[in-house]
Amino acid sequence: TTDSGTFPVVIICSFAAVAAGASASRYLLHNPDVCFDKSKRNSSMPYQSEDGTDWRARRFRFANIHRNAINQSRQFDPAFAKDENKSVAR
Repeated sequence: TTDSGTFPVVIICSFAAVAAGASASRYLLHNPDVCFDKSKRNSSMPYQSEDGTDWRARRFRFANIHRNAINQSRQFDPAFAKDENKSVAR
């Protein structure tokens, strides 16, 4: 007695909700700008340079999974020259 056309809509909406939840939890748990640790919140400088370096390097590796005209442009030469990005092949 249910409309079979609603199943694809429900499946797509469920997938979108799970993807949004996964993305939000990833940023809340791994972004160096989010401070859940009370000792980090009380510090005047809660940022650790290695946390930021790791976060930037992870984003850089993800952006360069597939070669294309944008990520192979010469304007990104300084980004490829950084120590944390040496493992990314051009």
